[in-house]
Amino acid sequence: MPALLLVSPQPLAGKTTLAAGLAQKMRAAGKSFACARLAGGDNAAADSDFYAGLAGRARDAESAGVLIVEAPAGDPTTALTGYKGARVIAVTTPESAAADVAEYCDAFGAALAGVVLNRVPPRRSASLRSAYEAAGLKLLAIVPEDRTLAAPVLSDVAVALDAETRFVEENSLKPMERALIASIAADPGQGYFSRYAAVTAIVRSDKPDLQLAALNAGASCLIVTGGLPVLSYVVERVEADEIPLLRTQLDTLETVGSIEALYGGTPFAGGEAKMQRLGELLRELDIPPAG
Repeated sequence: MPALLLVSPQPLAGKTTLAAGLAQKMRAAGKSFACARLAGGDNAAADSDFYAGLAGRARDAESAGVLIVEAPAGDPTTALTGYKGARVIAVTTPESAAADVAEYCDAFGAALAGVVLNRVPPRRSASLRSAYEAAGLKLLAIVPEDRTLAAPVLSDVAVALDAETRFVEENSLKPMERALIASIAADPGQGYFSRYAAVTAIVRSDKPDLQLAALNAGASCLIVTGGLPVLSYVVERVEADEIPLLRTQLDTLETVGSIEALYGGTPFAGGEAKMQRLGELLRELDIPPAG
């Protein structure tokens, strides 16, 4: 069976994200596919669960037209022996030097289809392309930094904050986007949240007027810090619009630090918003023929 083998020199480079994008493109083209995650690495179980839930996948690997295989980061030799004839795509980020990536890719020889460079700041695209081409590497795609793809999903945020939640389970794969910390004064609260188009509002538990101001300004997720109870009129508004609410015992500074650590540190979880954005970013990616 034809196979595409996704590898990377470092963990959390974006192999699962790329696999999801490739699968989505194959589904749109009417091609059958299956995805597999080889054992190894901290996120193997989460990745396998994600692949098992992908829409449009073949019932089993044997019946798929193409098998997309994600190998654990690091030494590629085990994956190579298990999938002889596979076409290899190396996934990396700007943190890895082009020369180091070229040395890593030498092990694949003619099986290497090329490299996907992920999470690239737009201002560095041209210089990185030049560096990779000078190192003798074929760039299949440069995927820019993206707010939606980088954002942690609400289920991961809830765990990180050890939060009491409402309406998070049904929105578990919703990205936490456009987070804004509430201002100190209550009077300009609604205008403040509106001006910055806050989607997620982080508000102290002793500031119910600011909590309500955030909801009135259109915030679709509310994180309340400090551990005090959320007042009934705020809860009623949350329940009326089924807005995800996370209440944490952490103070605001601790909350922001915990959320910040999730960026680039959690496995790709999918969800409608992320999958749609991924399709847009990978629209021009040519899928190399599987061997």
